[in-house]
Amino acid sequence: MGADVIIIGGGIAGLTVATSLLRGGLTPLVMEKASHVGGSVSSLRENGFLCERGPNSLMLEEDGTEVLIRQLGIVPLEANLQAKKRFLVCRGKPVAAPSGPVSAMTSPLLSFGAKLRFLFEPFASAAQIPEESVAQFARRRLGPEAVSRLIDPMIAGIYAGDPELLSLKHALPRLAKMEELHGSLMLAGIKKRRAAPKRRIVNFETGMSAIPEAMIRFLGNDRVQTGVEIKAIDSLGEGWSVSWHVDGKTRRTTARSLVITTPTWTWENTPLPSGLSRHLRPCGKVNYPPVSVVSLGFAREHVSHPLDGFGMLVPKCEQRKILGTLFQSSLFPHRAPQGHVLLTTFIGGSRQPELTALDKTAQIALVREEFHALLGISSEPVFENIRCWSHAIPQYQIGYGKILTILDEAERNCTGLYFCGNYRGGISVSKTIFNAHNTAQRVLASIKA
Repeated sequence: MGADVIIIGGGIAGLTVATSLLRGGLTPLVMEKASHVGGSVSSLRENGFLCERGPNSLMLEEDGTEVLIRQLGIVPLEANLQAKKRFLVCRGKPVAAPSGPVSAMTSPLLSFGAKLRFLFEPFASAAQIPEESVAQFARRRLGPEAVSRLIDPMIAGIYAGDPELLSLKHALPRLAKMEELHGSLMLAGIKKRRAAPKRRIVNFETGMSAIPEAMIRFLGNDRVQTGVEIKAIDSLGEGWSVSWHVDGKTRRTTARSLVITTPTWTWENTPLPSGLSRHLRPCGKVNYPPVSVVSLGFAREHVSHPLDGFGMLVPKCEQRKILGTLFQSSLFPHRAPQGHVLLTTFIGGSRQPELTALDKTAQIALVREEFHALLGISSEPVFENIRCWSHAIPQYQIGYGKILTILDEAERNCTGLYFCGNYRGGISVSKTIFNAHNTAQRVLASIKA
């Protein structure tokens, strides 16, 4: 089976690289261990409910990602306007989160002292250490209460992570850039509002799975192999050789370039050349905490909360057992049957990883208990679905630059080798697509040079 480029991994990163390469005139071959492609992007329609078992939406910005999506022949479905409203749990109740500096000054989420501290943000001192955590940065600029009430739940919602451990410059580079360019988050926020960059939350009529499904249609089944067991990967100096086993047969494919898109925690069991494997060993220590995605459907009449927003996030200081909940049926149409609602809740993460080890019945009971307290739901769900990801989201922790340096060095030292995935350049689906497309352009430029 001939190919110009071999791609290890059939998640969104691998499929995007393959799609962009094929458009550029090269022949890609995607090898995926699982029986299906798409990675964590997984939608399920059942009994009139449409739930996401992985990423729940896509953030479209002015970076060309929307063009790539529309080239696949699928049309983004924008979130309802009310999705702009977010809730944060405060003293056992969901409270609308502030949308900016002005609303923060009137929000019941923060004490008078914390609001007063905001006024001094433009005069905050510079960082005294080479690399700050997200929490250290926020405490320095906004104060400790803002960290516990605003930043902590935000990080739980994005990374399922701990702001004390995540590196500011790697996990939230925009905030670091705002301070660098404007010297103040408050001033940068005001200027940003004036510029009004276009950012839209979207999904698709058939769910997020529409993306990998469209990519497969474009690539064709012969360019994507599933159920693959890779036996050996060898460098040929000016190319790469992969021996693989599928359908009871062992095959060998050579190509000019090799793109690895599988998560870093899998590399220990990937038969890479010994020197490369040793070089990449530190990447296996990147933390991917477990997360369970629990989707429950209820009759609307049994939910007392109006569900008039994106969802709710839960600060650690509230001492609850969930990270947050998305109001799916409020976000996009046709996520639940008429007269019903669909709620997707996340548990575990860096905060309480042990909860994901509970059996499914116990996890659903846990979520229902939280719903009773926070959303006034006391009835039985009419729809249940749960998916536990044992390795969910890579954590860009303090010192993450060393991991990126290792990847850069490997690419420089191994001709035709590339790494691409949500462990590099951003964890979101949109960032993954954008970075994967750019990786494909690097491959194209190298082969066609």
